[in-house]
Amino acid sequence: MKSEGQKQSQKHEKRLAKKIGGKTNAASGAFWSHKGDVRSSDLLIEHKYTGKKQTTIKSDVLKKIWREAILDGRIPVLGIHLDGEDYVVLSEHDFLEMREKAKDA
Repeated sequence: MKSEGQKQSQKHEKRLAKKIGGKTNAASGAFWSHKGDVRSSDLLIEHKYTGKKQTTIKSDVLKKIWREAILDGRIPVLGIHLDGEDYVVLSEHDFLEMREKAKDA
């Protein structure tokens, strides 16, 4: 039986996948061939959900998604649902590269 937090997390993963034209991964990326929670053609997203007002982001989580995304040829993103708001965290390098591409478009 899933907890309310797990249900909400899956709901947000599905919403995010739809927004980016991607898919959710079965078992939240537990299989070796499909890591991360959400993937699109260019992004690999690890998603964290909490209804609380704060959370801790550990470097191990960022390094894990970074390593998995790079091996998969995708941009690593950490998605966070925190206290009713949705955020994404990405490396400064990827942020600046996306910003440059947007300027050129």
